[in-house]
Amino acid sequence: MRLQRGTPVAGVDPQTARTIARACHGGWCGAEAIADRLRLPVETVEPWLRWLEDGGCLQRRTAAWSDEAEEWNTTLDGGALTMASFLKPISRARAERLLAGVLERAAQYNADHTKPYVITEIAVFGSYLRPDVTELGDLDLALHHASRRPEFNDPDVLLEYAHASGRTFATFIDRLAWPQEELVRLLRNRSGYINVHTEDVSRFTKQATVVYEFTPQPVRPTDPDAPSPHAWPTGQ
Repeated sequence: MRLQRGTPVAGVDPQTARTIARACHGGWCGAEAIADRLRLPVETVEPWLRWLEDGGCLQRRTAAWSDEAEEWNTTLDGGALTMASFLKPISRARAERLLAGVLERAAQYNADHTKPYVITEIAVFGSYLRPDVTELGDLDLALHHASRRPEFNDPDVLLEYAHASGRTFATFIDRLAWPQEELVRLLRNRSGYINVHTEDVSRFTKQATVVYEFTPQPVRPTDPDAPSPHAWPTGQ
């Protein structure tokens, strides 16, 4: 998704709309928490939430903890909004080069047995699939991944992996989510034009083309004399 300064998203300032989407992306969030993120009164933010819902960027439900409260989460379009930029459109040729780079990095990631996941599938969807579109705002990709070995289903192992990265995390959740965040960042390679979606995009679109598939090999018994698979070097 490409944003233009001064051009509202569902009636909301584009930068504000992106901040709202980021505040509630990946989990249901109350209006007060979103308002805190914006440093604005909740009375100011609530109409924007409903406008973005009407525009297809947000979805709403009754809060589990109170029938009188509401929670918000992103839709597929809202997920794209979280990664939207104010960059200029790109040519189809450049989008194809970006996709080729993603596939190369995916193969490199899967070949690295110190990584906790394997990429099982990457699909492209959106404007890239329309041959009549010569200029694209971005490249939308759907990512599926799985644990590389059974032990990587253990949260403690993922936390250990995050600690070994040498990074500082603001919250426990950020630390736990680092292995997936690292994977997404690697595929994007700092490009504002590449959007990697980890949610099930089939709920929102049936038009997606698989461009990368990988079948994990059966796990062999660990050699007792081999180094521990958890002995990651720091600063990865």
